[in-house]
Amino acid sequence: MKKYVSSFLVLMIVLFLFTACSTNQKSGGEAKGKDGKTEITVWTWPNNDQTFEEITIPLFEKKYPDIKVTVQAFSQDKYHDKLATAAVSGKGPDVAMVEINNVIKFKELGAFEDLSKDPYNADEFDGKYVDFFWNYVKGKDGYIFALPKNSAPAAMFYNKTLFKEAGLPSEPAEVHELLKTWDDYVEVAKQLSKSGKQWMIDTPGGIVDTIMQQGGTSYFDKNGKLLIGNEHFKFGYDLVDKLNDIEAVSPYEAWSPEWNASMQNGTVATFFSGNWFGKYLKNNAVGTEGEWGVTYAPEYNGQSSFNNGGDFIGILKDSKNKEAAWKFTQFVSQDMENLKGMYEKDELYPAFLAGMEADWMNQENEFFGGQVTNEIFKNVQEKMGIPYPTKNDQIAKDAVGKMLTNITFGGKTINDSLEQAIKEVESRVKK
Repeated sequence: MKKYVSSFLVLMIVLFLFTACSTNQKSGGEAKGKDGKTEITVWTWPNNDQTFEEITIPLFEKKYPDIKVTVQAFSQDKYHDKLATAAVSGKGPDVAMVEINNVIKFKELGAFEDLSKDPYNADEFDGKYVDFFWNYVKGKDGYIFALPKNSAPAAMFYNKTLFKEAGLPSEPAEVHELLKTWDDYVEVAKQLSKSGKQWMIDTPGGIVDTIMQQGGTSYFDKNGKLLIGNEHFKFGYDLVDKLNDIEAVSPYEAWSPEWNASMQNGTVATFFSGNWFGKYLKNNAVGTEGEWGVTYAPEYNGQSSFNNGGDFIGILKDSKNKEAAWKFTQFVSQDMENLKGMYEKDELYPAFLAGMEADWMNQENEFFGGQVTNEIFKNVQEKMGIPYPTKNDQIAKDAVGKMLTNITFGGKTINDSLEQAIKEVESRVKK
């Protein structure tokens, strides 16, 4: 009798578990929590998690009260490797962000849903995002791995006080005319640089990154040929060399405490960066409101526009909650109230074109002396050249970075440094 009772109990437990699992699934297979809500997990890096928790998720859950969103953040230096490992093992989140320099890796990994297919049909959004960023999400055979979230149209941030002290114009339009070309930039650098105390430019990489995009070149062409020795890159190297000769390049490494302090202390005249740098300046140059301006970079190849950053958001293939994940993905990159909140909190620039025309994007910025900075960034975003990114770009970028250090602080010639950089890239790409 005990044998039959035990068997009966086992059967009842199995039936109970099966029923519980069934009631926690929508007809579409979406898992629900104890409160009956569909639960999705979103991965990102700091400080996007705070922005999601403070702005996006409250707005989203108000619109979709049957969906609960949990966000997890991982340090940016480890994030993309962690995401790749989780995605391959099938243990990733429902939704994840990808930074612009890692897009190719995840497109080729194939771990994200193809948003061009049913039920997403994201092709209908072609023309509704900035071309520069839509080009990044669309891959071979029309595969769309994510939606653009934030773009990063870039310009020259400059210290007005240093320009005034040198007897130079300091208003954005005037500074643009003063620094119309890179030759102009070098001449003005002679006036704004003081040996060991004050510099025209923060890092040499900022110069080369800007000119590379203005020249319409990439690290590799479509046949895989390395391009870091072409005329556009060489123009950038020569410019860095000229600036270094007049001691106009600061000795500080980007993101270092010394680099941050240079903003507060006013020892660097110009920074070439994406619009997000405005928020970074506010955080690192407290008390300098009104002492900064934004204008176009000097022109090269008839172009002053360039990009510096950006990110994307998509759905992992192994998500069990794809319907809810898609709602969240669209909401993050398209909902105007959310885009407004992200811009006002962190100056995160929308890649969604409708956001560019919104009133909240075109307000005076008190930190920049009442300048409407979007008048610059909007024009830049409209004119940014379409890039050709590859999976080996970071290898080439690292080699160019070492090369620039050798030129500016290592005492090496451009030719010797370039030869070394080319050998390094070619050996790493072959592996």
